[in-house]
Amino acid sequence: MPFSDEQRARTIARFEEHRRAWAENPALRALYAEWYGRIAAALPPPALGPRVEIGSGPGFARQFIPDLELTDLVRAPWHDREVSAEALPYDDASLGAIVLFDVLHHLPSPRKFFAEAVRVLRPGARLVMCEPYVSPVSYPVYKLFHDEPLALRVDPLADQTGSDARDPFDSNQAIPTLLFGRARATFESAFPALTIRAVEYFAGLSYPASGGFSRRPILPMPLWSLLRGLEARLPAAILRRTAFRILVAIERTL
Repeated sequence: MPFSDEQRARTIARFEEHRRAWAENPALRALYAEWYGRIAAALPPPALGPRVEIGSGPGFARQFIPDLELTDLVRAPWHDREVSAEALPYDDASLGAIVLFDVLHHLPSPRKFFAEAVRVLRPGARLVMCEPYVSPVSYPVYKLFHDEPLALRVDPLADQTGSDARDPFDSNQAIPTLLFGRARATFESAFPALTIRAVEYFAGLSYPASGGFSRRPILPMPLWSLLRGLEARLPAAILRRTAFRILVAIERTL
């Protein structure tokens, strides 16, 4: 859908605000370096074809995966082009990888996006996503203290538009958790050409303690680094109950 000049200006201003917060927050930069490292490790080789990030927002990805083409629904100066996730401007079977970082839970129609991903990805290409994860520990934080809504009683593949005046930042933080949790079989049935290769849970209380994009780190950096190091040693079973983030790697196999 076309956005008004006011919506575009507001979106660019939010990107710029996030870039300023990023520059001032070493804990946030450390987390993003780790998370984009996870994404990079899950991607296929560049030789498979062009690699595109959808919804690049503030544009941090280029620091960690330099060959990514950066795109967004509202184009900023650091983006390579303006792209809608529901109508990707790429030829059939032309891409080697698609990256989404905090984008899936903003999409008005996840089903349309995944259909487009099937169309534009080559066999062997991957879709890699890093998203919020709703665990027993993260739920109250996301629900009570995050500015994005969280609704668990929805169909994660249904149209999420809500209204014709939808803002690019409208969202439901629960969509990734639902889609690759209780609705995983539904996803796999709807998109047989896509095979889920990996689902990883990570980032515990060190994530909210970083302050995110809205405040400075809650802990002094030495203590914050200690907390982050302790989390890295937790077994997977505990991480799944305490994690704030999920990484999903999906391969086009048909």
